[in-house]
Amino acid sequence: MKILDIYLARSVLTGVIVALLIICAIDWLGDLFYQVGRMNDGDKFSDVLVLTLLDIPHKLFEFLPSSMLIGTLFSLGQFAASSELVAVGAGGYSRLRVGVISCIAGLLITIVLSVVVEAYVPVSDKISLAMQQNEREDILLTSDESYWVRDQNRFIRIGRAVSQDLLNELAIYSFNQSGEIESISEAESAVRKQGVWQLNNYRSSRFEGNKVIAEMLEFQPVPKLFLSSFLQSVTSDPFKMSMQRLSEYIFYLEDNHLDAREYRVALFKRMAVPFVGLAMLLLALPLVFRPRQLGGAGQRLMIGIVIALLAHLIVEVIANGAIVYQLSPVLVAFLPVVIILACSMVAFKFTR
Repeated sequence: MKILDIYLARSVLTGVIVALLIICAIDWLGDLFYQVGRMNDGDKFSDVLVLTLLDIPHKLFEFLPSSMLIGTLFSLGQFAASSELVAVGAGGYSRLRVGVISCIAGLLITIVLSVVVEAYVPVSDKISLAMQQNEREDILLTSDESYWVRDQNRFIRIGRAVSQDLLNELAIYSFNQSGEIESISEAESAVRKQGVWQLNNYRSSRFEGNKVIAEMLEFQPVPKLFLSSFLQSVTSDPFKMSMQRLSEYIFYLEDNHLDAREYRVALFKRMAVPFVGLAMLLLALPLVFRPRQLGGAGQRLMIGIVIALLAHLIVEVIANGAIVYQLSPVLVAFLPVVIILACSMVAFKFTR
């Protein structure tokens, strides 16, 4: 039995990986053609190519549930077409055991991919920013998660850009036209509200002749901190942020009574992806065990592709609806799991 378990698990793993790579390759090509169509005269194709390649791990995680369904149908469907499942069942190998082994294989690839994506996000952000640094004059230097930005006669150091509206550990150095330093300002954090930046725990030292004028304020509004396009280059959409950064930003927004619904939906959606994937894998089993008279492997695979597309569309619609209609992020994230599992149970009743 152990040899058969390994053989079955390896087949499911291979099917899921192949399906995942094919789906992501198709989506990547579409994204590449779209980005090429938006290229300006000064843009380089090599830069566009690398930036789209950096997005592949996010796509792998996003399309994992669909690949679970299609890959399982592809691998186990071949067993069913060649009557291997019938022979295995005659030898005492139950459908429950097939489902358990398939879920273990799916869980393995889910854990590995989740860890890889979580560790990859900070690295991809640094690489993307370093590439854009060579094409922008306002970004001078990047070091770890710190950024140096130039805005006319000011040099701003950002300790960490949590999101497009939240920055931590700021230091602002202002110079006059002669190149002499005028002031040094520091802030624990900066948050953007309605287009205006608010510096928290603001401390400033202004140099006037032989005097140094110190100032300390709890809040200091600043209409313009630097080019807003800079933040778009160092932060990404919520689903592509790491779990740590999402949690940190959600805590800040809620602590300051700000709307964190979009980021909470992204956080719970990330947490629900593995469960959606396993539910999709279970949904593939009734299609595998259905009688051969109702269709062969090709028909099974086509049905699986249609179901995967519909499920992916439903998940996206529900997630977007949560933001618009202020639904519970937990309910929205895990509702597809419940729906898919219910469909699996109903489908199992029609198999013999």
